[in-house]
Amino acid sequence: MNAKLAIVIRREFLQHVRTKGFWIATFLIPAIGLAIVGIQVLLNRSLEAKGRIAVVDLTGRLYDSLASEQRTRDDEGRKKDSRSARTAALEFIRTEATAATLPEVRKKLNADVRSETLKSYLILDTKTLETGTAEYRAKSVKSDIVLREQLSAWLSRAVTKERLKDKGVDPALYEAARVRTELDVREAKDVDTGETGKNVGYNLAVSVILFFLIYGSLFAWGAAVMRGVLEEKNNRIVEVIVSSVRPTTLMLGKILGIGCAGLLQYAIWTTLAFLLSAPAVVALMGVVDAPRLPVSTLVAFVVFFVLGYFLYASLYAAFAAPFNTEAEAQQFIMIPMSFLILAATTWFFAFNSPDGTLALILSMVPFTSPLIMFMRITVQMPPLWQIALSVAILVGSIWAVAWFAGRIYRVGILMYGKKPTLPEIFRWARRAD
Repeated sequence: MNAKLAIVIRREFLQHVRTKGFWIATFLIPAIGLAIVGIQVLLNRSLEAKGRIAVVDLTGRLYDSLASEQRTRDDEGRKKDSRSARTAALEFIRTEATAATLPEVRKKLNADVRSETLKSYLILDTKTLETGTAEYRAKSVKSDIVLREQLSAWLSRAVTKERLKDKGVDPALYEAARVRTELDVREAKDVDTGETGKNVGYNLAVSVILFFLIYGSLFAWGAAVMRGVLEEKNNRIVEVIVSSVRPTTLMLGKILGIGCAGLLQYAIWTTLAFLLSAPAVVALMGVVDAPRLPVSTLVAFVVFFVLGYFLYASLYAAFAAPFNTEAEAQQFIMIPMSFLILAATTWFFAFNSPDGTLALILSMVPFTSPLIMFMRITVQMPPLWQIALSVAILVGSIWAVAWFAGRIYRVGILMYGKKPTLPEIFRWARRAD
């Protein structure tokens, strides 16, 4: 390696890792992530149907059946989870009414809902038995989605049983025949690999996290390259540096040094993840068959993070050099960065249909392939020729962008005052050495 290039890489690396901000972010981001997961767990436990619900049963047949469904499901929940052994959080209140008195009863119930004496109320009539439609009134039609879904499920079973009675069928047969199916998801291979749907769920969750880590890193570390270029240019330090180092060497050293700082951060996060994850440690020891993240996922993460970083870091350096402020550079850098945003908004299509046309095209476009091809690999391994072609296109694009960036960088890094136009920037690239 060129001695001057090594010095620049070392300087850029140490300049970032010696800052308090680097280490605060390195340990604060995982802590925030763990806190978010913990909050999500607590919130999920709070997503239970609760409150006082008035039920106006004009049919005279559905209230008891609905209340029975609630008690049955609560009992099933307690058997599955001992922590649920507590009084029901949802309370049905029978409210008497007839077709004639319903308007007055409705006014009273509306007032109780507005004063929060009641959570909501249901009106069950002949239409409920005929078509399954029931009137539900609450303070807001946008809230309590979980409660409404639970009520709908209970009421559907209650109405079904009453309709069976009308046809002379014992509702007990419905309960005896009803079964909740569950797909045992496995790969279509002659030899069972043991890769089941449960393991896949864990692996895909980690893959999505890694996907957005690449996405955020390309923004964050690319921006770090841009800020480094602008800072040296505005402080006139670069004028001293380029007197002994070629501008292209300086640019490459800056990209490599900052990239090494990013890889160090990920290495620390990986170590922390293994230290904090007992199942992962036990799995490595071979004691139990805990879910393991495929090696292909980890390799793809490193490869496409590094390649994507070089591509976008070169663009950041090229578009930062001609300008004097970050705001000016951002106007141009948002053009290629819009491809990253496109990949982030279409990731679910690659997740759901990894061999679809959209996923295939985006995995070959160099500005989106670091994200989309990574997602395809983690969901369903594409043909090797597609992976090789994607990597080859990405490497070729990195070379072209680095060549373009180097020619812009050598001119723009020493320009001050005048804001260049896009045609001028391209003229710099065409200028001979």
